[in-house]
Amino acid sequence: MDKQTLIKLLAYKRWADTATLEAIKRIEPASSAKEHHLMLRLMNHIYVVDRIFRANMAGRPHGYQALNTPETPTAEALITAFRESTDEYIAFITTLSEDEFGKVIRFTFVDGGEGEMRLMDMVNHILFHGTYHRGAVGWLIQSCGGVARKMS
Repeated sequence: MDKQTLIKLLAYKRWADTATLEAIKRIEPASSAKEHHLMLRLMNHIYVVDRIFRANMAGRPHGYQALNTPETPTAEALITAFRESTDEYIAFITTLSEDEFGKVIRFTFVDGGEGEMRLMDMVNHILFHGTYHRGAVGWLIQSCGGVARKMS
């Protein structure tokens, strides 16, 4: 996959994350408290994994002890956090040469295990990981009587 395609997919991810969180904001928390909380937990999980992978790509510590945080941010806070995070990914990808996408990155999982992936595979992982969980969130939105935005 070339750099311009990745940038386009990341821009789509930014739009899809925002659209999903905006749909969550329209769900009445009082009538669907458990589901509303789960939606935010799933979206926060996507965000945390995005940040872990970005830190791993940069070779810096990420500071996370798990794949989610103890606290649950608001949808509004997540909208801002996702936009900043995805903008950082786009800025990073923009600086890379095509050859750098094949670079192998070694990292430590939050459970202490060791891993390695090509940089391109790491970007693909965050793209597909987010899509997977946004699908579950969309199902939850609909189960609460909300309308999940079409992602096409």
